[in-house]
Amino acid sequence: MELHIFDNKEIMSDKLASWICDIIEETLKKQEFFTMVLSGGETPKLLYEKLATPEYKNKINWKHIHIFWGDERVVPFSDDRNNAKMAFDILLDKVDIPADQIHIMRTDIQPNFAVDEYRKLLHKFFDSSSYSFDLVLLGMGSDGHTLSLFPGSPIINEHVHWVNAVFNEKQQMYRITLMPLIVNKSAQIVFMVSGENKAGVLKEVLEGARDAEKLPAQSIVPVEGKLHWFLDKAVAKDLEQE
Repeated sequence: MELHIFDNKEIMSDKLASWICDIIEETLKKQEFFTMVLSGGETPKLLYEKLATPEYKNKINWKHIHIFWGDERVVPFSDDRNNAKMAFDILLDKVDIPADQIHIMRTDIQPNFAVDEYRKLLHKFFDSSSYSFDLVLLGMGSDGHTLSLFPGSPIINEHVHWVNAVFNEKQQMYRITLMPLIVNKSAQIVFMVSGENKAGVLKEVLEGARDAEKLPAQSIVPVEGKLHWFLDKAVAKDLEQE
């Protein structure tokens, strides 16, 4: 595990954008396509804005990128809560990436059918690979959740499928999510976390007792790949490693 700590969210996002460009460039020297999982929520918006600027988007060969999502709220694509919509609005509509290389989690069909479709897609891509994705971007909530794995979720200890649907009681909506089983096979996994309000839970996740049911972010442990935490000083203030 590597910690990357920066003065503020702006610098953190800028450095992560540069880091992503470098990882993509190096990886595409060895293979034809780069597979990347995007995160939803508020935290990655600034990162996506930076990746959409000429400074960064022109460094990426978008015709050799495949885009996936870590999770999705089962709301229409037109809904601002939809993770794919956010990524299209801020980033994907602004870069030259082939439409058939963008793999959204469908919300226009029943969640169980969308899950089955995404499972088949991922198995087609990764069944014969030693790694799964080249890069997974993740966030972490103030309750320690990541993806759509919330504390006490009935699917946290499901270790069979790569994708699942789960009903979130608090939000009163279904969510579709990748599972640690497939994420942990990735070559590079990046958590991007900022804000003093998450400092306590970050310390607990990184330095506390292991309890993935209570702190689902702890379920992300790469099998052979690398795990990175991109943090601002506010969220990292209580860490011993700082």
